[in-house]
Amino acid sequence: MAEAIAFDIAGELITKLMSRAPSQIGVRWNFKDDLDDFKRTLSTIKAVLLDAKQRYVKRTP
Repeated sequence: MAEAIAFDIAGELITKLMSRAPSQIGVRWNFKDDLDDFKRTLSTIKAVLLDAKQRYVKRTP
């Protein structure tokens, strides 16, 4: 449960940073691309953790 909340907060933070990145940071540092990569990585980690949790619950009597 706590993991889901942490991922949701991180996702919202990334979304807000992405909307401001081009205007405040500039495109020369590829900040938006880095945030896109981080968002995909975070999504993958979330999916793996949720799958592991579901498998654990199924195996636990």
